[in-house]
Amino acid sequence: MERLICKSILWKIGFTNGDEYNRTLDSMFLKSTTNDILLELESFSSNCDASFDDLHRYWKYEIKDFPVETFGKCMLEDLSAIYFSNSYPIKTFAQMCYSLWQLLPDDFNTLEPFHILSYADDPLSWNDEEQTRKIYEELFESYK
Repeated sequence: MERLICKSILWKIGFTNGDEYNRTLDSMFLKSTTNDILLELESFSSNCDASFDDLHRYWKYEIKDFPVETFGKCMLEDLSAIYFSNSYPIKTFAQMCYSLWQLLPDDFNTLEPFHILSYADDPLSWNDEEQTRKIYEELFESYK
């Protein structure tokens, strides 16, 4: 479920267009067609906001022992791929990462390495792109 939540967040922020989320959801659903949450998510899989809201609610209220490391590994692998694709200027990437950080539950956004997403763009305020890139590239090594 953590991979699906990761894909949902990336879609919500605008890093992806929802194709990865839907591929992940479809794959999970085909392996567990009686899973109520997956069935519900399939019913509105083209609606980013509804999918995110439902998964976020599930994450917050239904999952007791969420595997933080598995989620973090997925999130940082995907963010790393996006970063190294150079699809976004560093300033845009950083703004989107900050928005991502804001979507994390309160008990996650203070944990390392997630907390780094809240300040990795600080050096950009004094035009130090190199330092910002160094922070992100070190962040991507967190779960390797």
